[in-house]
Amino acid sequence: MKANDLARFNLDLMLPIALILLAESLIFVGKTDAAMPIHAANLIFLILSFIFINNRIYPALMLLPLFRLLNVAMPIFFNLTLYSYTMVYAPMFIPIYILVKDGFISRSEAGMTFKGFLHYFPLAISTGFALGWGEYNVIHPQLLTPDKDFKEIAILIITMIFFVGIVEEFIFRSSLQNVLEERIGPIAGLLLASIIFGFMHSGYRLPMELFYVTFAGLIFGLLFWLTKSLPIISLAHGVTNISLFLVVPMESGFLIYLIVVPMIIFLFYTYVLKRKPGIGGNG
Repeated sequence: MKANDLARFNLDLMLPIALILLAESLIFVGKTDAAMPIHAANLIFLILSFIFINNRIYPALMLLPLFRLLNVAMPIFFNLTLYSYTMVYAPMFIPIYILVKDGFISRSEAGMTFKGFLHYFPLAISTGFALGWGEYNVIHPQLLTPDKDFKEIAILIITMIFFVGIVEEFIFRSSLQNVLEERIGPIAGLLLASIIFGFMHSGYRLPMELFYVTFAGLIFGLLFWLTKSLPIISLAHGVTNISLFLVVPMESGFLIYLIVVPMIIFLFYTYVLKRKPGIGGNG
């Protein structure tokens, strides 16, 4: 079958996505050893396909099995889970850099801009804390900084925003959502990217977590539509995890203020003052 035939029947898109969902489903049912060869074979298929076929769907999809393989294969250097996040996410900046450098995803598509950042900053904060509270009620995780040490809290905040937030939002919104919207349309692209985002949280092995993270993916995707800003959605994602692993289990009483006050500020600035987002939130 020729490359044009693959594209016409969407096999270049659906086959690797089906393999990703299959592998993640196996992880969901506890068969991680069976899932890893599927992810590895899929990654090889995508690399070889990209060598012979000029199709930017392939590099966008490569990030997903690569991230999962790295996540599972990374040795545990630290007893505290918090520190292992950096070891898993930091290497992903290399393929992200290559995708942007070689123009597979343009800087404007990726949302690599601070235009409107101050304007949308309170919306990202409010959204993140609200989503984190919702996810806590699904998975009930333990406090990720049990000693409540200032250093550990600072490391958690930096890790969740600048590593987890940036990497995952580039993979799923800047890259995947963009190429899917280009190929199958805005609504279908948003939905499919969000479903894959949900499946990539299969390690929790909770059906409600997959549904909830799919919903969260839709919110992040809509926020990306609104802002076209990787910094804003990375901040929202990072704050979601800060809410989930720190604020809610440690001091949930403040959460209502962390959700409501930033939202009031955003609404006041947008609809009362009727300001439009510009560079850095001005103009």
